[in-house]
Amino acid sequence: MVISSLLVSTVADQTEEVAAELPKHPGVEVHEINDFKIVITIEANTVDDSHDVASSLAAIPGVLGVNLVYVNFEDDPSLYPDGI
Repeated sequence: MVISSLLVSTVADQTEEVAAELPKHPGVEVHEINDFKIVITIEANTVDDSHDVASSLAAIPGVLGVNLVYVNFEDDPSLYPDGI
């Protein structure tokens, strides 16, 4: 399991709409909304899956940017097929 934390920046008057749309994407959970910034996590099977989800968020109307804060990928089976 890969867990990523990201900060989503939005157009100020569209933050609530963006926050409502984010959890519709696989593995996305909204943790905090602060002005025009939204803190989220993504849980995915691989780093590539996490990246694909994060990249798709930029297409949501009102999103200005999606910035990675933290990622833990020690359990990514595509990077460590032997579990090591």
